[in-house]
Amino acid sequence: MDQEETRIYKTYRSFIEQCFGKNAAAGACRGVEVTVEPPVVTLSEILDCYDAFCFDGYGTLYNRGDFVYPGAMEWYRSLRAAGKHLRLVTNAASNTDGFLAVDAAVRGFDFTETETISSGSLLAELTAGKSVGVFDRGPDENGAVNCRCLDREIHQAYYIGRDTGVNVLARAEIAAVEEPCDPVVAVSSYTATAEMFEHAVEILRRPGGLLLVLNPDAWAPKIDGSRSAVSGTLAERLRVTSGCRTCYLGKPFPAIWDKVRESLPEGARVLMIGDTLGTDVYGAQLAGFDSALVVGRNVPAESLQEDEAALNVRPDYYLVPG
Repeated sequence: MDQEETRIYKTYRSFIEQCFGKNAAAGACRGVEVTVEPPVVTLSEILDCYDAFCFDGYGTLYNRGDFVYPGAMEWYRSLRAAGKHLRLVTNAASNTDGFLAVDAAVRGFDFTETETISSGSLLAELTAGKSVGVFDRGPDENGAVNCRCLDREIHQAYYIGRDTGVNVLARAEIAAVEEPCDPVVAVSSYTATAEMFEHAVEILRRPGGLLLVLNPDAWAPKIDGSRSAVSGTLAERLRVTSGCRTCYLGKPFPAIWDKVRESLPEGARVLMIGDTLGTDVYGAQLAGFDSALVVGRNVPAESLQEDEAALNVRPDYYLVPG
């Protein structure tokens, strides 16, 4: 992993430990040991071990445009044929869950809206008064990090992300404007020009400045196998530069996993399949779910052991097509 990427995911872990305690945040619910080498498996080998299968989207099943990763469609079809419960659990905050489900269906993954759970969907719950965000300290909060409700209403925000992301804000009754009456910045992608970055910092430095991180992913894989910084990296630079209070939604933070669990039958045996150690695997451990990592997407094979050691996290399986 890139050094900045590693630092960001370590920061997330630190915030989670401060909110929920080190035992819960370390995945102690299942006692995963990074010293134990996970087995390399195909989906058919573990099919009967689980009732529900959660998939990350980008980097695991598909990528930009109509690109589908080798073996991904076979995974999806075999699980549908076996009558398993499926969930698309994504940090994409580029649109509402309904549109994200349609977007996946265009590629052949026919998830319903109720099977689609995104980080962006948590924003409406946050503004409705639910405690779904992990808040980083602000300059006047004595270093406190906690999970809590918003302490004020938000009506406007300066938005950095894809144009369709305004639908996520609208669902939460937040208008995207250049000069918000509330000192709030919402980030869902890495699309800021230098001018946008400076404007966002100026807003966040105002009294009560709040950064909403709708997509905490720090890095993401491209179709050609390269990787690049995404939303979480931009958000971290804004946070550090401005010293603002920050609210994180999505993986690896616990609220999205609570939403997944509530959508499944009680007692379901759950496997999370993803491409990122710091969000998919670590987050699944927080939830008490097993996890399978698809190596070579967001975690290069050559740095796998080093990355696992750096984050002190390891999946239950390495999943390969077949």
